Amino acid sequence: MTYPHHPQSHQLPDGRPMPRRITADPRERRAYENFHPVDFFDWRQWVPLVVIVVSLNLVWWRQPLLHTKSLAGAALTWQIVPLFGYTLAVAVAVTLLMTQNLRSLLSYAFLGLSILLTFSALIQTRHEIFLLLLLLSGFFIAIQQQWLGLQNWLGLVLLSVLATYTVPVAIFYTTNGFVTHRYLAQLLPMLFGFGFFFTPVIMPNPDGRKLSILTLGLFWVTVFSHAVSFGTIFVIIFSLLAFVLQFVKAKIGNWQHMGYVLMLALSMLIIYH
Repeated sequence: MTYPHHPQSHQLPDGRPMPRRITADPRERRAYENFHPVDFFDWRQWVPLVVIVVSLNLVWWRQPLLHTKSLAGAALTWQIVPLFGYTLAVAVAVTLLMTQNLRSLLSYAFLGLSILLTFSALIQTRHEIFLLLLLLSGFFIAIQQQWLGLQNWLGLVLLSVLATYTVPVAIFYTTNGFVTHRYLAQLLPMLFGFGFFFTPVIMPNPDGRKLSILTLGLFWVTVFSHAVSFGTIFVIIFSLLAFVLQFVKAKIGNWQHMGYVLMLALSMLIIYH
């Protein structure tokens, strides 16, 4: 028995052709998704927002402030206030990107705010820091553009490098007026931490889960080469929990991304103490 052919069955409701197969590739899947609306009255939106924003700022601020504290004559001044506003704006934008599948119209508003903050006289007079901060904001705009093809391992590498060597370096340089090679070397655990914990965010597919084995190994190497203590055990536990979380099939939604960033923050708090 044959059934009549219905051409419309091969089309999406908006008229676009239906993909021939279900794919786990986020670059293909996201092309058929719409921007997600944000419900400001839903507490399930606010919990991940608060946790991710606080966690990212802890990651970015703790290490440079601890290193600054160890330097003789170093002191915090009100000049870092624009930087704090910048990190808050970028952290909110990153949260919206993560919780809305790397496509968020609202994130553009916060990224635009972060760019405006870089034009503060306290930041713009330091040309290198000004350009670094612009690069970070620009990256989070670029990663949402499908045609640039950054939702893959290349985007992960760029995110790791920029997230590590922009804000922490900007904070340290603004506070102390210089940056040392020793300080940059101390950022390696953070670099590979971003690489591992953001692997399932950028590549939530089988290829990403395979890549996470490599990024996890690189993260552990830098952790053990940085300093080994009793707290290292907890860093290993947090990273293993994040690795297993990739395979959880339950629909925990935004809470999954919140878990990755929270465990990144806890790991950095232990590493940098």
